[in-house]
Amino acid sequence: MIDLTNKDISYEVVHYHTELPFKILNVHKKDLYPNKDLSMVNDVLDHWHNELEIVYSYTNDGEYYTDGVKHPMEDDQFIIVNSRSIHKVISNRTTPYKELPPTLTTVLQISDSFLRSFVPNFDELYFRPVFRSDEKRPAEIMKDLAKYAETKSHNKYENMRIIGLVYELLYYICRDDLSLKDVEMPEKSRKNSDTLRKIISYTEENYKSDINEMSVAEHFGYSACYFSRFFKSNMGITYKEFLTRMRLNAAKDSLTGSQKSVLEIAMDCGFSDARGLINMFNKYEGITPLQYRKKYVVLN
Repeated sequence: MIDLTNKDISYEVVHYHTELPFKILNVHKKDLYPNKDLSMVNDVLDHWHNELEIVYSYTNDGEYYTDGVKHPMEDDQFIIVNSRSIHKVISNRTTPYKELPPTLTTVLQISDSFLRSFVPNFDELYFRPVFRSDEKRPAEIMKDLAKYAETKSHNKYENMRIIGLVYELLYYICRDDLSLKDVEMPEKSRKNSDTLRKIISYTEENYKSDINEMSVAEHFGYSACYFSRFFKSNMGITYKEFLTRMRLNAAKDSLTGSQKSVLEIAMDCGFSDARGLINMFNKYEGITPLQYRKKYVVLN
C-alpha cells in the first residue's frame, strides 16, 4: 500500500523482505511531514494491489478512502483494504505536528495467494472497510506486529511467532468482518472499480504523451460527458485534475533525481511547455519547481 513518494494512482507491486507471505510496516510522522511542515504532507495517493491490507491507526489525523468511499480515521481503529481496491490516505493537516504520535499507522499487507490457501472462496468474499471489535486482542496483536516492522529478517522462532500473530488477527477479522462480495459490493460497483483500474493503468502508461479527458474517453468508448461524470463521481476529482497531479508528481520525482532543466522535465512529464509546469506547481505547491528543488532535494 504505502509508498511515501506522493505518486498518483498506480498498481503497487508489494515486495516481501522476508520469506513470510506478508509485509509489516509502520508509517511515521517524520516521513509523512517533511520538515515538520503540515502544508507539505506526503499524502499516500490512489493506488491498488492484490494484497489484503490491514491498517491500524494510532491517531484521528486523516481520512482513508477505499473505492471512493471516505472513512475518517480514529484512534485505535482498523481499516481493511480488500484485494484490488483503489485506496488512498489524506491527512487533515490540522493536528499540530508535535501532538501527533511518532507512529501514525501500522500496516499489514497479506499475499492474496496465502489467503486463498485457507479461504477457498476468497474471491467471493468482502471485508467491510471499517473493522471494530469489542475485544482488545486485535489491537494488541497489531501493536505486537508493529515491533517487527523495521526488521527485514527474523530468526526461525520469531517467524513462528509472527505467523501465529497474523493467523490470530485474521481469525478475528474473518469471524467478525467478512461478508459476501455480492451483498457488500453490488455488481455495478465491482464493474466500476474494474473500469477505474483500466483507466488508471492506461493513464499511467500514457500520461507523458498528449492525452486528455476527451481522448481517454474515446479510447474506452465513452462520450466525454459520461466519462467526466463517471470519473468524478467515483474518484472525487476530475480526470483533468487527476492527470495533472500524476504529471506533477512525476515532475517532482525528476526534480529530486536529476539536474534536468524545468523545460526538459515539463516535456518529459506531459506538459506542453515550462510555463504549464510552473503554473501547476504554483497552484498545487505554492512554489516554483526550482524553489521546490532547492527546498526539498539533495541532487544526486
